[in-house]
Amino acid sequence: MDRNLSEEKYRELPVYGIILAGGQSTRMGTDKALLDIGGKPLLRRLAERMLSLGLNSVTVSVSGNEQEKKYRAALGESLAAQIRFVQDEYPGCGPLAGLHAGLSGLPAGYAFVMACDMPVLSEPLLRRMLERAALKEVNNKPDVIRTGGQPFHALYHTRTARMLLERLKWNDLRVMAMLSELETIILELSAEEEAAFINLNTPEMYEKFVSGSSEQRNEFD
Repeated sequence: MDRNLSEEKYRELPVYGIILAGGQSTRMGTDKALLDIGGKPLLRRLAERMLSLGLNSVTVSVSGNEQEKKYRAALGESLAAQIRFVQDEYPGCGPLAGLHAGLSGLPAGYAFVMACDMPVLSEPLLRRMLERAALKEVNNKPDVIRTGGQPFHALYHTRTARMLLERLKWNDLRVMAMLSELETIILELSAEEEAAFINLNTPEMYEKFVSGSSEQRNEFD
């Protein structure tokens, strides 16, 4: 498949990419965004993949200056120049802070959101999400399009940044509770899309992935 998404008829609204990379990688013991996948840092693989599919821009959400500096170096000068970096307005508040930072400042539209420890971007699933968004009337678009039990590898409308800000102010950082308050479309997964929800949270998960099926790793090629 691998056609540029911007060529599709359903792309009436811009779609941006967001990579949440502000975590501490405590369980992994090393920075998950910099894990080597086929000779490149995972963060670089994800950013390149999003840009190759024609997303209007890619934002990397980080915790602070040191993390941003490290990730710019990992991306390389040319790729880093194409990336929008944002820092958490509410440091230490987990993925909701990163999601808020990433969505804030983007023009109206959808953002495709992945965590930096998700090594597989499923193009078929992303296309189905975009197609479903296009079915709604212009003034009645859903807040989120996702799969059951999964907050990321999902589409978020940029207007959800306002609700995220309120939850951060009240220190309510529960991701699934936040999702329960949004107008949501849930898509059923096909067998070929299940790999999109692999998470490299521990050294064991990482080793299993890099030594696993070529089909999963070829999502990057």
